[in-house]
Order: sequence, then structure tokens, then C-alpha cells
Amino acid sequence: MVRALLLATLWVIAASVQAQVYKCIDPGGKTTYSQSPCPANSRSGAITRTVPDVPAPAPAGGKPANENAADGKAAKASGPKTAADLEQDFRKRRKDQEEAQKKDAEKAADARVRDENCRNARQQVVTLESGVPQMRVDEQGNRTIPDQSQIEREKAFARKAVEQWCK
Repeated sequence: MVRALLLATLWVIAASVQAQVYKCIDPGGKTTYSQSPCPANSRSGAITRTVPDVPAPAPAGGKPANENAADGKAAKASGPKTAADLEQDFRKRRKDQEEAQKKDAEKAADARVRDENCRNARQQVVTLESGVPQMRVDEQGNRTIPDQSQIEREKAFARKAVEQWCK
């Protein structure tokens, strides 16, 4: 109890002590600053420094609820973050990174599929345009050689596939 009283007294004394600075201008026009009063032959002016008061918080009823929430978020963002806030921010960043990696992996897989389909479509066009007889197997397992009209249809289909996959 005595310690608390002593501490409070010292705190009040320390808060009330101020150093005053004097601005002295001598007859020659030279300005000097000192902690002691100016000599009699010079003009003087006291310089004091005041600390501005802390603004009072706005009443809750003065603004709509969404503006108060925004002010609270701004105040919370400007102050030091708690461990829970830091943890939440970390988890959000980690989740965002995982989602970005997942999207990148999907894009890479799509690119590989597109490249493979493009390569296969180009190979099909080259094979059909080579003029070498092409053998096909029908549903019953019989081998057949397509006529010229069937080959032209397959060429057109293969060219469309190249346009689709090789953009």
C-alpha cells in the first residue's frame, strides 16, 4: 500500500515538472535559447511546449452501425495485433498460397493435355497427308482400307483438331 502511494506521488511530481526554455534576443539581433531567464539588456520570450489532448471517442449513436464497424477495423488495424490476429492472418496467407499452388498445378496439367492433344492431332494430319494406305479395324474386327472420301473427311477432322488444340 505504501509503495503504491509512493509510486503515485512520484508519478504526479514527475508529470508536473516542466523545463521552461527562454528565447533571448540581444541588442545585436542574435537569438539564443537557454533554461535560465534572459539578461536585463535583451528581449525575452518564454517558449512552452504543450501536448495536445487525446480526442474523445465518438458516441456510438452518432454514426450508422457500418461506419462504426469500419472505424473499429481501422483502429484495430493501426494498433498492435494480438496473437490470435497474427495466427488468423498467417492461416489466411497459407490458404491463399495453397489455392494459388492448386490453380497453378491445374493450369500446368491443362497445358500438358493441350500439348499432347496438339501433338497427336498434328501427327494425324501428317499421317493422313502422307499418301500411305491407312488400314482401319471395324466393329466386327475386320480390317478395311478407307476410300478417298473417307480419308478427306478424316483429314478435315484432324485439321479442325489441330486448330482447336494448337492455339
